[in-house]
Amino acid sequence: MPRWVWLAGSVLAVSAVAIGVLLAGLPHYNLAHIASDKISASLGRKTQIGALHVRFGRWVTVDLDNLHLANIPQGSRADMISLKHLHAQILLSSLFNGQMQARDVKIDGFSGLFERTPTREPNWRFGKKASSAPAKPKEPSGKIWFPGLRDAAITDSEVIYRSAHGHSYVTGLKAVALHSTSDTAPLVMNVNGAYNGTPVTFQANMQPIDVLRQAGKPYGTDIHAASGDLSLHLNGTMTDLFDFDGIDAKLDLQTATSRPIMAFAGKADSKITQPVTLSGHFTHKGDVWHLDHTTGSLNESPISTADVTFTEGAKGQPDKVAGSMAFSRLNLNALLGSPSEKPKTSTSGIDVPLLVPLHPDPLINVTFAADTVLYNKLVFNQAQISVSQMPGRVDVSSMKMNWLGASIQASGHLLAGQKGTRVQATVNVDNGDIDQFRKQAGFSPFPVGGKLNIRVLTHADNIQTLNEASRQANVTAAVGMNTGTISREVMDIATTDVGALFRQSKGKASVSCLLGALKMQQGKGVVQPLRIKSDAGSIVGKAEFDLNKKAFELVFASNGAKGMLAMEIPVMVSGSFSNPHVGLAKWSDRGRELLKEADMASFLPPELKSFTAGSACSHGMSVKQ
Repeated sequence: MPRWVWLAGSVLAVSAVAIGVLLAGLPHYNLAHIASDKISASLGRKTQIGALHVRFGRWVTVDLDNLHLANIPQGSRADMISLKHLHAQILLSSLFNGQMQARDVKIDGFSGLFERTPTREPNWRFGKKASSAPAKPKEPSGKIWFPGLRDAAITDSEVIYRSAHGHSYVTGLKAVALHSTSDTAPLVMNVNGAYNGTPVTFQANMQPIDVLRQAGKPYGTDIHAASGDLSLHLNGTMTDLFDFDGIDAKLDLQTATSRPIMAFAGKADSKITQPVTLSGHFTHKGDVWHLDHTTGSLNESPISTADVTFTEGAKGQPDKVAGSMAFSRLNLNALLGSPSEKPKTSTSGIDVPLLVPLHPDPLINVTFAADTVLYNKLVFNQAQISVSQMPGRVDVSSMKMNWLGASIQASGHLLAGQKGTRVQATVNVDNGDIDQFRKQAGFSPFPVGGKLNIRVLTHADNIQTLNEASRQANVTAAVGMNTGTISREVMDIATTDVGALFRQSKGKASVSCLLGALKMQQGKGVVQPLRIKSDAGSIVGKAEFDLNKKAFELVFASNGAKGMLAMEIPVMVSGSFSNPHVGLAKWSDRGRELLKEADMASFLPPELKSFTAGSACSHGMSVKQ
């Protein structure tokens, strides 16, 4: 963007060299050959000019055709600059005072390549000879050379920036107009062009050229750009207009579809259509681009604050993105799906791809937070996740959220594989309300109430998406509760209390502990054993379930039942989650085997031994066979 101004200045510098040759006493009609040699020697770059014509007067008229300025040896193309035609009028007296003044400048067919080589050498820095060239007269200390421009027009031109990693960013200049009434008056620029093939227009009101000439001093710019439905406003200062550096400005951006942004990024065929608004503080110094104190929105997700830093990578290294972004409400259904669609179930709704590149560029280390997160039919509160991406690996160092009143903390990583991604995670759930959980799962009312603690170890191989991981993961978990309640009617059923034939038990018994060990593979699992202690007795059982079919089977029996008529006969509950059937368990070898497995004294796997919730149920209970 600022190199567009540099374009006019640099071409005029070539004209100044040509005039200097003429004033040296070489009044040839076509001075192209002499000027080419002089510029080549001055800049240390081979320069070729097809034709150069100069007419004297108070304003010297210059016409130049077919200019070619060579690139550095390591450059990606032969010419750094090429130019079809230049016309300009230069005030003769300004050539002697070091402040060249130009008017009626017309530049056509300019192509300028500004690039860094893989060793990060910039091609726009010239050798020592350049400082003594007539195009750059000596200036007082702290000054830089730049011509005075009264009126300039640029047509059918382009400016290309190529990074050290080989990424090219092409700014097309269909029509550019620059105007200032004097070097002490504001410089105004209007541009009709394109960026990476996407049409863009912008207007810039800048401080006077006299300010621009003061090296290192912040130069005020007020830029408004538009492309399709994209509007960008940048108001602030920069210390290096030529290199778009030293920027300190307020940035405002809005787009109804994000299509221009995706096109600028080289993804013109992207199907992403997201309205975006951003307003924040933007800085750029050297290799570091920073956006902070930023608010706005992504689709239906308001951004309360964002602080993001982009750092260009050193030689042979990828770029880096680091920072944080917080939302008051993060609607993943709108971001990943269609805003008009209602949230669906996780199996048919939106999904998150879990792709791990082997050679990511840029590397990412970011933290996202949200007061509320919507994902399919799930609603999370006070969510935060910290993610870092490195070659072949993505680490989730911390994930925290509240769901259905429970506090969830997790960590894990994703590893790249030949057929998909390997996922491994540890999840801790504290104070999960049983009744809230069973409603979410579609279960009929439970006879047990209270707050559960859960520790989950999970892994899955060859995974493509988050929903696929949730369905196919292998899970080992411990479920525990230290205080709660259980229906006395259920305890009567568990103990097969004959007294229940003559009375109806009401109320709830206090639960002193609940403990279960769970293993699940691809949605099918077993809880073995499940133990409950209460002031009405204790229960030992085993459950098998299928999340895909939403069905289960639970066998349990009383241990140490209280009451003279308690017979402790095993009971079976089975069927669908929403409509189970209760009856006496078949007194069979299979039934005995299930209860024997439920009676194992030590059942938590080693990696869950530190789990303490419900630990009082881990000993002192057995089933009578």
